[in-house]
Amino acid sequence: MKVSREGLLAYFLKWWVKTLRINVEFLSPVQFPSIVAFWHGRMFVLPFVFERYAKKVSILISRHRDGEFVAKLVERLGFKTVRGSTGKGKGGERAFLEMVKVISKGEVVAITPDGPKGPAEKVKKGIVKLSMKTGVPIYPISFSAKPCYRFNSWDKFMLPLPFSKCVVKVGKPLYPEQLSEDEFKEKIELELKRLTDLCDEEAGWKK
Repeated sequence: MKVSREGLLAYFLKWWVKTLRINVEFLSPVQFPSIVAFWHGRMFVLPFVFERYAKKVSILISRHRDGEFVAKLVERLGFKTVRGSTGKGKGGERAFLEMVKVISKGEVVAITPDGPKGPAEKVKKGIVKLSMKTGVPIYPISFSAKPCYRFNSWDKFMLPLPFSKCVVKVGKPLYPEQLSEDEFKEKIELELKRLTDLCDEEAGWKK
């Protein structure tokens, strides 16, 4: 029986993650439905954390060339995907409506607000509009690991080495309240950066 690239890699990744010592801290109980936000460069272990602690999760994946492979891999790992982006173009409007539908079912949408091409750790407004449209909170989440390998990519992607220590922190829910889009965007960005710094510090990385 022929096994696809995605199938082989999914099997390998499941083994890889099982070797990691992952400590997850929730700063607040998670509500459903909700939106989960994490930096593109800090995504490696997070889908597996969702698998343990969340209900059904749909992960937003772009329609660019690499996204096709990633989508197939993510689906092999047992997650649902929404193809497109939170912005205009390349199926953005269709993806936005699909995410609204997912949320209406009481489920979770996971988004990298600085993806798929950056700039790194800068929140785009799509996730802000989605929260304001649906009224559900955004939960910032980040992780760090030591030892790990950092790619020389735009997002400095963090890949924990087998048997490394991983620290995951899920922040408190963020609501738009009476904030403008720009104010809410800044609030999300600052909280994601704060959580990332906390994860790095706990994992043993010194600034």
